[in-house]
Amino acid sequence: MPKDEYQEMSFLRVTSYYFNMLPVLKPGVRSFFVFPLIIFALLTPLVCHAAPSGVLILSSGKSPVYEKIAEALKARLKSPERRVHLLTYSNKHETSLVIPSNTQLVITLGLKAGEVIQTMNSGLPVLHALIPKSSSSRLLKNTENRTAIYLDQPPNRQLLLAQLINKDPHIGILLGNSTMGSKQEFISLANKLGMEISYRAVTSEEMVGPQLKELLVESNILLALPDPSVFNRRTVFNILLSSYHNKTPVIGFSSAYVKAGALISIFSTPDDIARHIAETTSEYLEKNEKKLPKPEYPKYFSVEINSSVARSLGITLPSESEIIKFITNRTSQ
Repeated sequence: MPKDEYQEMSFLRVTSYYFNMLPVLKPGVRSFFVFPLIIFALLTPLVCHAAPSGVLILSSGKSPVYEKIAEALKARLKSPERRVHLLTYSNKHETSLVIPSNTQLVITLGLKAGEVIQTMNSGLPVLHALIPKSSSSRLLKNTENRTAIYLDQPPNRQLLLAQLINKDPHIGILLGNSTMGSKQEFISLANKLGMEISYRAVTSEEMVGPQLKELLVESNILLALPDPSVFNRRTVFNILLSSYHNKTPVIGFSSAYVKAGALISIFSTPDDIARHIAETTSEYLEKNEKKLPKPEYPKYFSVEINSSVARSLGITLPSESEIIKFITNRTSQ
């Protein structure tokens, strides 16, 4: 039985007992009990019915990634003072989604969940997670009580990783519809770090092959970005194979890319993301902050190396833990 229901039942039993006793007491004694009992009856419900704060986690679907992050968040956030509600979006929720009472913060996982919450105009603070930076602007504009933890890795991490692969890196990037907006950020950071960078715009899937061929002539590292118009199940095999034949190492953005043939990937695992969201949520709620923090890239990240590809390309790398430590130290300076 929930603690607040148990307290309520205990109060009712005590109150009932004393009211039942009043008729058998003498008038003077009866009046002695009545006034304190009234005060007790007025104050006790205020304590017993003080509802815990609530956090709603809305997932965009039943993807294993969403489910793993949602469950990890619930485990990290749940406490006697806080209730955590898990909901998974489906088409039937278009008009029937109800936000539980006492919700103080909404956490959305994925783009669809973010769009659904936006259309509800609840006025509640919202933390959007697992969304690309390129898609965040329409969810965050014209409001001060919304923030995001992006799906993307920050460009400085990716460029620092390139420096570990090649002391004189010339990075090639294929930019599609979702990543074209990051072009200037990459160019500026590369200039600061003394790196060369080349890019090609991909406006259709048919352009991936020809643009990649040109890019591999100019660059000695290929940086893959999470853009489905460029990197998808129809194109990724040929991209990785062409890069390997050209002896150009590929930096991927997920563990799957390492398994498919990329030299190395830098990414945030579900545990990394859940940890970051939980820390942001706890700090906001426990400190009674008036505003959510500014949107940011994932705080925690992981690295995975394909040792077979490294040997074939004659590349020697530090251990995964050493790479994480190096990048963390450099980006915190």
